[in-house]
Amino acid sequence: GTLDKYIGDAIMAMFGAPASTGDDAGNAVMAAIEMQESLVAFNEEQIKLGKPELKVGIGINSGIVVVGNIGSDQRMEYTAIGDSVNLASRLEGANKEYGTRIMVSERTQEKVNSKVISRELDLIRVKGKEKPVKVFEVVATAAAGISSDQKKVLDAYNKGLIAYRKQKWDEAILNFNAALAVNPDDGPSRVYIERSEVFKKNPPDNKWDGVFVMHTK
Repeated sequence: GTLDKYIGDAIMAMFGAPASTGDDAGNAVMAAIEMQESLVAFNEEQIKLGKPELKVGIGINSGIVVVGNIGSDQRMEYTAIGDSVNLASRLEGANKEYGTRIMVSERTQEKVNSKVISRELDLIRVKGKEKPVKVFEVVATAAAGISSDQKKVLDAYNKGLIAYRKQKWDEAILNFNAALAVNPDDGPSRVYIERSEVFKKNPPDNKWDGVFVMHTK
C-alpha cells in the first residue's frame, strides 16, 4: 500500500496505486487486521503506564478512482479522489455507530471473502448518497480462525439479523441478547436490540427496506 496523507487524527492509504499487486483488496484488509493486532500490544503498554487506551476505526472500499498528481502549481500531491474514496472515509466514521473496528464495503468483501471471517453489519445510506451500501465487519483472517465463543456470537447475531429483516422484533432481540450473553461488548448486537425495541413500539411502514441512514460523517 501507499501512505497517502495524514488527515487530522486519521491516515489515508491506497492499495493498487501506483502499481497493483493483483490482490490490493486483500492487502488492504490484511494491513487493517495487523494494525488492530498491533494496537492490542500498544494498549497493554498504555495501561501499564496509566495512560488511556486508543481505539482505531478503519474503513475500506474498492472501486474506480482518479489517481495521479493532483493540485496546482503552488501545491501538488500524488493522491486519489472520487466517490469510492469518500465512501471509505464514511465507513471509517461509521464504525462508531456499531462499536466495530474494521468496516468494509460489499465490493471489498467480495474480493476477500475466502480470506477473512466477516459478518454482515447493515445496509446503510451514507451522508450525501441515495444508493444504500451493504457493509461488513471483518472479524479475523480465515487462516487464524475464531474461538468457539466468537462463533457463538456470530451465529446468534446472524440469526438475529435475519429475524430483524423479517420484522420479527422479539425473535431478533432474543438472538441478539444470546450474542451479548457470550460477549457483553458486542456493539452490533446492542445496536440492533435498540432498533428492534424502537420498531416494536413504532412499527415501520410497508416501504421499510431495512436501510439505515447515516446523518453524520
